[in-house]
Formats: sequence, C-alpha cells, structure tokens
Amino acid sequence: MSSTNIINKRGQSPLIIQIMKTRVFKFSGVLSLIMLVVGAVSCGSSMPSPKDVAEKIESHDVLAESDYTTMIDYCGEYAKKAQKYFDIINSQADSLSAESVQATSDLAKLYGEYRYLDLFRDILDNTEERVLGKNNVRKVEELAKYEAFPLPEGAGVSFLDTNVIGDIEDMPADSGEVIAAGVGEAVNVP
Repeated sequence: MSSTNIINKRGQSPLIIQIMKTRVFKFSGVLSLIMLVVGAVSCGSSMPSPKDVAEKIESHDVLAESDYTTMIDYCGEYAKKAQKYFDIINSQADSLSAESVQATSDLAKLYGEYRYLDLFRDILDNTEERVLGKNNVRKVEELAKYEAFPLPEGAGVSFLDTNVIGDIEDMPADSGEVIAAGVGEAVNVP
C-alpha cells in the first residue's frame, strides 16, 4: 500500500495534511511579519505631535531638534496648501475681483484649521538657523519658496519690512557681491 492511499481518521491523506500544515505555517509567518512591520512603524515614530510641541513651548521647556521638525512640517504643510490661494490673489489686478475674494476667504478658512500656526511661526521667525539642525535647515530651504512659510532669523528676505531686500553677512568686502561689510539687513532706499 502506497503512502498516498493511507487515510487518517478524518479521511485525509498525509499529503493533504502536509500541504495544509505548510500553508498554515506560511500564512502565520506572513501574518507575523505584517504585525512586526506595523509595530515597528507605530512605535518607531518619535516625532512629537503639534499639540505636544505647543504645550512644551507654553511651559517654556527647552525645544529639541524633533520639536523644530514638527513645527517646520506643520508650517510647511500649511504653506503648501496656502500657496494656491496666494497665487490666485497675486495674479488678480483687482483685489476685489470674485476670484481674489474667494481665494482670500478660502485662505482664511485654511488658516483657521491650523491652531498652532501663529505660535510656531513666531518661534521659527525668532530662531537662528544653527539651532534647527542640518536636516531642518534643508527642509527650511525647500519650503522657503512658499509665501506663507516662516523663515528662521537670518534666513532669506524679511517679508515684514518691504524695504528690506536681503541680509548683509560678515563677508570680505572685495567679493564684488557684498554691498557692505558687517551683519544686518540690506535696505532698499527709494
């Protein structure tokens, strides 16, 4: 009698039992791998939430690089979404045009969805680049193209004073590019 003809008490041959065991083993292995990946992803994120960072700021705790990352990501997300409204507003010759009014209204609605935006902007506006860390400085450089993104102190052109056209850095005056020696802001004098 061959082994394929042997039937157990349940009416199954050893070959079928072996196939079932192999499939169950493979399925449990795949399931275990999925659970491991899900666990690693959920536990591996050490980034604080915007709410956690806001609470840290309000309690005057020292901010870590990850806190700045959260603020940059939060402000960057807003700035990316807001840019389409700025583009519409800036393209209109008349600020009272229907498109401009609608874009302004939509921008105000978007702004209302970002509870910590002013707090984070204020912190980033008054933070020197060197405090942020290299990765965050790269993020700031990528996000600087968006009008609504706050630049850290000393980065880019100040949007608060329309006469400020750039920064004066402590550089040798013979480079041909520097308009003055020292540290400060280059001002457009009409």
